[in-house]
Amino acid sequence: MACEAGRISIGTGTVAPIAEVLESHDLTAPSQDGWAVDYRIRRNDGEELHAEVRCWEKAHAAAERSSNSDALAAIADRGLATALEYAEEVDSPATRGAVLISIWFDLADHGNLRRRVSYERS
Repeated sequence: MACEAGRISIGTGTVAPIAEVLESHDLTAPSQDGWAVDYRIRRNDGEELHAEVRCWEKAHAAAERSSNSDALAAIADRGLATALEYAEEVDSPATRGAVLISIWFDLADHGNLRRRVSYERS
């Protein structure tokens, strides 16, 4: 899977439109052993949501030790392609309220990617 200007390549040449990043903010604290990014995303249906992606150095090291190429690719792009893809899969903010996607890399599981979605009605 590759990400390019609002489109995602899936498999052998299939290109489907995906969500787009409106803003990104580095949330990494100086004392943090890793990095964190917040993405404000607009889905193809026009709805907006937030995705927070976090990676600790120990999770990165676990992915490297186990040669976890999927996790290493997601870490290399700071979770952007994963956040855009998942933004299209979750329920629409129009029906569920504010949406926050949390994505992280699990150091106890070879650096594999984990994700959770939270919905909040206003």
